[in-house]
Formats: sequence, C-alpha cells, structure tokens
Amino acid sequence: MTRAIAATLLFAFAACSTTGSNESPYQQANSLMAGEITRRVEQIPFQHRDELLQNLMWLAQTGEQTIPSVLDGLRHESPKVRSSCAWVLGRIRDRRTIPNLQQAMRDSDQTVRMECARSLVTMGDLEWSPNLIEGLDSDRKEVRFLCHEALKTATGHDFGYDHLNQNVAELQQSVLRWRQWWSEYSGDDLFAKSYQQAHGLEAQPAMPMGEQKPMAPAMNPAPTPDQGAPMGEPMPKGEPLPNASEPSPNPTPNPNR
Repeated sequence: MTRAIAATLLFAFAACSTTGSNESPYQQANSLMAGEITRRVEQIPFQHRDELLQNLMWLAQTGEQTIPSVLDGLRHESPKVRSSCAWVLGRIRDRRTIPNLQQAMRDSDQTVRMECARSLVTMGDLEWSPNLIEGLDSDRKEVRFLCHEALKTATGHDFGYDHLNQNVAELQQSVLRWRQWWSEYSGDDLFAKSYQQAHGLEAQPAMPMGEQKPMAPAMNPAPTPDQGAPMGEPMPKGEPLPNASEPSPNPTPNPNR
C-alpha cells in the first residue's frame, strides 16, 4: 500500500514538473484574445502603410500577452512578418525577449536583421550598434533616420549626424565619429580605421558636436514615445517628410540624396 501511494505521488510530481517546463513565462491571453492576436499576425503580409502600422501598434499595445505569438512570428516564412514582429518586440521592450532577438540576428534577410538590431540597441544591448552604424550609410533616408534615432536614444550621442545631409563628405565624417565611438567603446580599432581609409577621411576625436565631454552609453535607455515605422514600409499618407530639426516617426521610402 505504501509503495502504491509513493508511486502515485512520484507520478504526480513528474507530471507537474513536465507541465511547468512547457508553460510560457509570459502572461497568457484568453482564447478569444489569443485568436485575435494570431489573426492579426497572419494579416501582416497583406497590409501596408497605415493599416499595417495600426495593426502593429495594436499588437504592441496589447502587451505581454502578445509576446508568444510575436516570438512565433520571428520564425515566420515571410521576412515582412519577421521584421514586423521584431519591431513589435522593440515597442514592448520586455528584456526577456532579448535572447530571441539575438537569435534572429542570424536571419538571412537584411531588413529583419536591422529591425532586430534596432530593437536590441534600444533595449540596452549595445553589442549590435555596429549594425546600425553601418545603416547610417544606407541609400535610403528612412533607414539612415531610424538607425540614427535608435543609436541616439541608446547612447545619448549625436556626433553631428544629419540623415538628410546631401554633402557626402560631411555625412561620412559624422559616420566616422560614430565608428570611432564604437572603436573606443569596444576596442575594435579596425571598425573606424578601415572606414577612414576607404573614404580618405581625416581622423577626428569622437566628440559629439555641442557636447563638453564624451558621454557613457546608456545601458538602460528610457523608452521613447515612438521608434518609427518598420524599416522598408512606406510612410502613411499625409505624413510630413522627416527633416533634421523635426524628425518624423514615419520616414518616406525611396529617397534621393
């Protein structure tokens, strides 16, 4: 009899342990909400402009209960879904999702990697800053804008960078300052020197324009009210064009320098 009771208890404990290991660490949505979240993730490939942005904002504002479905979206066959889900995670800013975003940095699609890097850096994981610094030279001004906003939010630096600057030499010089900052921060001297040599630039101290002394990176940056629309997505109709003095959260695609 005693053996039978002991065996029953052992089986019960094993069952509880198995169930607990499969439970999600995130708040679970009820069946109705879970269905709506799944439906909205599945709609992403067919949405554009305002419709897509509103859908992603809804997912982000729904909060923690959205995370499991969004994490599944990071493995979706569509790059648009993967990058959009990375954007949503960046809005939610739950640091428990950092390992998932780090894993997604191996994605074959550049837009997905850039969106993951942007979310990671804004959550304080500065290891991916070089990905955004490289984006400062993008031919697309919305990419330049979004990369710089994420870097500026995470570090407090500016380095005189203007994503609309049509003077190539000045733009590259400010990018070099960003590269020098990373070289000093990480110890990777080649990151700045290779860029300087490739573009024939003069070395300058990595001092942000208008700052009295270098600032330490903000490891836990405060959330910003908006981190911009997902990369590669057209700006919603009627939105103003971003400029250096009043950046828009939804930059326009297909820019001409």
